Amino acid sequence: MEGIARIKETILEEAKQEKEKIINEAKTQAKEIEARYKSQVDQILGSILEKAKKAAEEKKRRIISMAELENRKGLLKAKQEIIDEVFEKAKKKLKALPDEQYRNLIADMLIKSTITGNEEVIISESDRQRITPEFIKEINEKLKDMCKQGNLRISKTSEDMIGGFILKSEDVEINSTFDSLIKMEREELETEIAKILFEE
Repeated sequence: MEGIARIKETILEEAKQEKEKIINEAKTQAKEIEARYKSQVDQILGSILEKAKKAAEEKKRRIISMAELENRKGLLKAKQEIIDEVFEKAKKKLKALPDEQYRNLIADMLIKSTITGNEEVIISESDRQRITPEFIKEINEKLKDMCKQGNLRISKTSEDMIGGFILKSEDVEINSTFDSLIKMEREELETEIAKILFEE
């Protein structure tokens, strides 16, 4: 009987050892699986984080780029408004010239613009006080001295303009209004004004 008890004991001991071995192997495998999956999880997380970082950087770059573009647009708009203001002030200044200075300027422009001396002079309604028939008569005398007809006359119709005039004959119309002259010179003047105002 003692032999059977010892065999039983041995078998039970072997079973315990086998059990411990299986448990230990299982733990080791579990750790390996956990480590392997942790590594995969880390890789996946790393990949997600990298993508998120790149997306965030791209978004940041786009936001900064848009902000810079808006800033440039705002700056250009502000500059344009200042330039427009300069032109508006120039128009007002021309319109507000003292009568004698204004008439001298118009006289010079008329003498240089007249082709035959037989044109109609179209002016603004507000200029009828300054550009009078007497004033035109003086211009006609000067035109005769230059061997031109000396038959300029003020038109009965008026045009909406800051100042200046339109010379009209049967064939030709010469626009010497301040509005037209400023418009023609504006592109070139804008560059000069920008240099003066913004030191560009």
